[in-house]
Amino acid sequence: LTNMSTTEEATINPDGSTTFDSAGADDAGADAGAGAEDIGDNNAAEEVIKGTDPALYLALAVVAFAVIFVFMQIRRRRSTADVN
Repeated sequence: LTNMSTTEEATINPDGSTTFDSAGADDAGADAGAGAEDIGDNNAAEEVIKGTDPALYLALAVVAFAVIFVFMQIRRRRSTADVN
């Protein structure tokens, strides 16, 4: 790996694609945008799958635990009050 004959430099374009240019090549980057026509609408690249934040699941679990805990405490206090 240390004895590579060519050095390549990667250029990251604003649309997220990468172009690799060889240091010694004369026509480096000539085909850089050759596949760009197949991408289609640029809005499709910006489409992000929006999921539910994992922190929301944690918060709901804490709330559910608190509700169950309070319910069990009230039930226990009622049952000990009935015995006395």
